[in-house]
This record gives sequence, C-alpha cells and structure tokens, in this order.
Amino acid sequence: MKSSGSLKLRLVFAAALGISVSLLIAGMSFYIIFQRHVERAAVAELENHFTQLVASVHVDEFGTLKARSTLSDPRFQKPYGGLYWQINEVGKPPMRSRSLFDDSLPVPTVSKTTTELKDVVHVIEGPESAKLFALEKIIVIPNTDGSERQLNITMAVDRNDIDSTVKSFGYDLIFGLGLLYAALLAGSLLQIFIGLRPLEALRKNIEKIRFGTTQNIVGTFPSEVEPLVTEVNALISDRENQLLRARQRASNLAHGLKTPLTIMSAVADSIEASKLNREAQDIRDSADQMRQLVERELARARMASGHAVQLTAVAPIVTRMMNALKKTSANEALLWHSAIPADATMAMEADDLLECVGNLLENARKWAKTQVYVSWRDDALKIEDDGPGVPVDKIASILERGVRLDETVAGSGLGLGIVADLVDIYGLEIKLSRSSLGGLSVSIGKNLSLKN
Repeated sequence: MKSSGSLKLRLVFAAALGISVSLLIAGMSFYIIFQRHVERAAVAELENHFTQLVASVHVDEFGTLKARSTLSDPRFQKPYGGLYWQINEVGKPPMRSRSLFDDSLPVPTVSKTTTELKDVVHVIEGPESAKLFALEKIIVIPNTDGSERQLNITMAVDRNDIDSTVKSFGYDLIFGLGLLYAALLAGSLLQIFIGLRPLEALRKNIEKIRFGTTQNIVGTFPSEVEPLVTEVNALISDRENQLLRARQRASNLAHGLKTPLTIMSAVADSIEASKLNREAQDIRDSADQMRQLVERELARARMASGHAVQLTAVAPIVTRMMNALKKTSANEALLWHSAIPADATMAMEADDLLECVGNLLENARKWAKTQVYVSWRDDALKIEDDGPGVPVDKIASILERGVRLDETVAGSGLGLGIVADLVDIYGLEIKLSRSSLGGLSVSIGKNLSLKN
C-alpha cells in the first residue's frame, strides 16, 4: 500500500501555516493601529502647541500682529529643530517660528475666504524637503478698530519623528510576534503529539498482534478512536474464525484424499506383481505427485493468514522432534545437540513451527555424517549438520518445490519448500549458508539479511 505522507507532518505544516497567517494579519493590524495612535498623539501635541500660540497672538495699537511670548518647546527656537509654526493672513507676509529659519511652509490648503473654523491634518513639505505632519486651522481675532481678522495657522512636526517611533515599534513587534510564533508552534506541536498518541498506542497494539504477543487490541482509547479499535478487534475475530474453518476444510480434504491415494498405491503394487512394472511406476508416480501436491497445499492451508497470533516456545518443539527422529533414524550413532534457551520463542503457531523444525531436522538427519547441532542466536533458530553441504550456486534452488540435489536419497523434495512458504507467510526470513561443521546451515528469524 502506497503511503500518502505523514499525518503528523501535515498537521505540523497546517499549524505552522495557520499561525503564520494569523500572526501576519495580527502584526499588520497592530502596526497600522499603532501608527494611527502615534499620529493621534502627534495631533494632540500640535493642538497643545496651537493653543499656546493662539493665546500669545494679539494685535498691537498700530494694528501689527504679534506674539506675546515664545512657545515652551525649545525646538521652535532651534533652526530646523523639527517643530514649526506659521501664521498666514491674506495680503500680509506670514509670521514664522524661528525654527523655520529662512524657509516658509507651503500656502495653506484651507479656504482663504471662509469664516468657519476648520481643522486640516495632512503631510506637507517643509525645510530642506523634509516631510512634515501638519495641523492647519483658521481662527478669527478682533482688530483694534473693532473689525475681525482671519488667520490661517499651521502647526507642524517632522514626519521622521513619527516614522522612527512607528518603525521602532515595528521592530519590537516583529521580535514579540516571533517569540509568540515559537510559543504557539511549540504548543501546537505538543497538542499534535498528545492528540496522535492514541494512534501510536493503537499501532503498537496491532504490532503486538502481528508478532503474536496478544490476541486483541486492549487499553483505553478516546471516543474518536474507539470505533476503529472495535472494528479491528472484530476483523481479528473474523480472521481467526476463517482460519479455523480453512484448517477444518484442509483436514477434511486430507481424510478425503487419503483413501483414494492408498487405493492407487495398492493398485500400483498389484499391477507391479503382474510384471507390468512400467504401468505400475506411472501410477505410483502420479500418486506421489498428488500426495506431494496435497501435502504442500495442506501445509499452506494450516498457516495463518500472514502473521502469527501467538509466540511459541522453541525448545520443546526441537526436543520433541529430535526424540522422534532418534527413534526413526537408521544411523543410531548420529549425535543430536540442542542449545536452545528455555525462554526462546518464535512468532509462529505451534503446528507451523513443528512443521518447520520437523522438515529441517529431517533434512539434516538425511545428510549428516555424525552430528546435527541446533542453536539459538540473535532471536533466530539455526540448524547445522556435518554433511557434504550445498554448493553456493545451488542454495537458492533447493528451496523450490520438489527440487532434490541427490536423487539417490529418499524424499520428495518438498520439505525445504514448505519451510520456505511458512517462513515467508509469517514475515520471517530463511538463510542458507555453509555450516561451521562443514555441512549445511539453515537459519530462521527476522531480518537475517541485516545480521552477520
């Protein structure tokens, strides 16, 4: 089955993207809000200076417009100090703060003829082409002759002061949002790992079932995962029932074919007694071929559907088969050695492990000269003999069905083939090599290709 990627990585990516977009929008919003706040604060400051300036403006006895006192902020007195004011009156030269030096502010944008008070806040060009944030108002003051005079007053501050404050806030905002991003991402990762932990527990339970350490998924799971657990347990139960029925059918098949095959063998013996040796041999060969096929398919039918449902102790199986073969062995001088720890287990059902060990020991007994040695190393079963061994170029072929390297030795050639099928279906490996005793060494276990 092809994987579509990691769910964990998808969730992490989605969390990172969501947090990034959210913080980007929040950061831009905060930046704009702060910029407006600083501009409002600047307007409020200009309003204060404007109030001071208006309070100091008067018309003397000669009708000349004058300011009684200087403003409190020293920047008004310093040339190009950053704070500026200018009073414009129609038909007369403007009055300016000392900070404007020889420059003047642009012509006011407020209507020159209106008698209504208006406030205009905008950006204008100031001394040395600097951008100024300006507050512009119109006021009306009494003249000495009782008439009114309309004044257009512009109060301005250097825009760089506002921009530098906003920019400094922007840097602090980026740093703060960066810390917040890290904290939120860490929280999301923690949430993802905790949220996916039940799935990891489910995976480990299924792995235990696959290796035969448990029969069903056990444990407490969230309500979202519980239906999946229930369905998997039901599937396992159905699998066991199907396997049981398959084995029953295999047993029935064995009993059903046993009698016809026996009759065919008896007929072959009868025909052979009538000197029809060729015909008898043809019938016997056909019967043997059918028997081999039945034995092979019955062995496959007895297997689990790919994974063990229990762990089987290896030592009792080996001891049982050794004792049986000692009684049937024609070579009574053959030595049998077993070095299997009592706690050694293999993820195979007992009948299938018995089938494997029986075939391997039977094969070793046929070829051994003086001894057969069985050991357990790195969770793998190893069976060795001191027979002639197998040429390297023939090792792969002896696992094929019905292959016999020496036709003079009795046997059907099915033993190692059945073992190979069993091992493959249980997800194990079989490794054939030269034995330290001089003959063949056969190992069964997991990941043998990764071990020395």
